[in-house]
Amino acid sequence: MRAKESFTSARPTFHRFRGWWRRRGWTLPIHAILLTLGILNIYPFLWMASTSLKTSAESKSAKEVLVPALKYNLAPGSTPATWPEARLNGAQLEMLGILHAEDERRRRNIETFVPYRVQAADYARQFDLRTPDGGRDLARARAELDAMRDLGILQRTRFQTENYTVVWTDMRFYLHTLTSFAITAAVVALTILMSSMLGYALAKLRFPGKMLVFSLLILGAVAPREAVIIPIFHMVQSLGLLEGLWGMILWLSAVSIGNTFLMAGYFLTIPKEVEESAAVDGAGPFRIFFSISLPMAKPIVMTVGLFAFLNAWNDFLIPLLCTMAQPDMQPLAVAVYSFRGAHPDDWHLTSAAAAIMVVPVILLFLFCQRQIVNSIAVGAVKG
Repeated sequence: MRAKESFTSARPTFHRFRGWWRRRGWTLPIHAILLTLGILNIYPFLWMASTSLKTSAESKSAKEVLVPALKYNLAPGSTPATWPEARLNGAQLEMLGILHAEDERRRRNIETFVPYRVQAADYARQFDLRTPDGGRDLARARAELDAMRDLGILQRTRFQTENYTVVWTDMRFYLHTLTSFAITAAVVALTILMSSMLGYALAKLRFPGKMLVFSLLILGAVAPREAVIIPIFHMVQSLGLLEGLWGMILWLSAVSIGNTFLMAGYFLTIPKEVEESAAVDGAGPFRIFFSISLPMAKPIVMTVGLFAFLNAWNDFLIPLLCTMAQPDMQPLAVAVYSFRGAHPDDWHLTSAAAAIMVVPVILLFLFCQRQIVNSIAVGAVKG
């Protein structure tokens, strides 16, 4: 009787599920595809972030491992005088000696001290700890390392956050970060100013040669950048602008001038009666633009500013050409590339440097997500 009641009560649930499957079941493959694409898109960043928290040996020998393995290093204040030799075997004492010697060497040779770490697998391999079937005895290795941890000699750790300290301080990436922020801020300001003024002129004003200016802008927007980069480089060099940041800033701002079309499209949607009323009150073109039209175009201004920020922050070719003779002026995109060439085996440090470059962009989207989505949506509809 109870089985029959249970079956009867389960039938409505089954019918609801079957009805949902008929209406929405076709969406499951689409969701699965989108989820897979999202994971594939974010995996390179996750690999980079995890590699930046690994040791040098771990980043080379276990690149396929996403999460850094559990590691051990000397506890603060741990010295040979504090080791209770009577309670440790020969392998443990030898490993402590290796950790201590390597730490002392790094203290002498590296400004930012990075403690030396050991994994259970390394301990088992170095002292040939094997199970009866011939495999690595990781359980015994962990037990011996944990025994030293319980004595206060070792401490357990997983992430090597000192990689960021080394890159930021020793490799002077703080200078490259400040340079990137200065260049990006200047490019965003100039791009918004030039694109908005030129877009307003094309949309609202009548002047001789208007179609010629419009045609030149279209030509500049569709021309491959690689085809004109050499003459532009010679022009900037002849003007003496490669000795400072202004050559790079002006060049990147000129590349972003294509946003003029977005600005012009948005200004066309502003009712002309508003500007005519201001003109009747005695306002000139500049007063109308800065006091009326530009504030009304805030959504498209944010869109253009976002595009200019991403372009200036991530651009590589132009900063590379402008800083070939002055490496200290390199922004982050070029500095990470140069660092990779100078340290081809230090994947953990290269990943930390790349993460420093990516973090500001992620923070921008996290804190301004709603404004960014709204501005792009409005700009796409009205532009």
